[in-house]
Amino acid sequence: MNLLAFAAGAFLGVLLVLRLLQAWRASAVRSGVERWRRYEAARIAAETEAASEAVLLGKVGEQLAPLWSGFPWDPGDARFLGSPIDFVVFDGASDVRAGRADRLREIVFVDVKTGGARLTPAQRRVRELVERKRVGFRSL
Repeated sequence: MNLLAFAAGAFLGVLLVLRLLQAWRASAVRSGVERWRRYEAARIAAETEAASEAVLLGKVGEQLAPLWSGFPWDPGDARFLGSPIDFVVFDGASDVRAGRADRLREIVFVDVKTGGARLTPAQRRVRELVERKRVGFRSL
């Protein structure tokens, strides 16, 4: 009977140790997942903040583009739209207002791109309409 009690006790002891190991492993996994979740949440938040800041700086830069030394038109001739294109430039409007000219040279749709950005689908459609001379004027 002693041997049977020892075997039963050993079996229960092994079961108890296995159960404790299983609980410890589950706790370790939960802890690791929680650490990973916090790390990823912080990383995603930082990336989102950086991307948002870049977009905001790009939008500010777009509005200030007429003040850049490389802007090829008189800043006073540019009118900010923002979307779907950034500016309409009435080239020569300042000269007409000042009496130095009697007409505009041209009207130019301008989109300012920073950081290697590309035209959006809407901006490409505007460009295509302009290229196909599908531009009009109406007075209401």
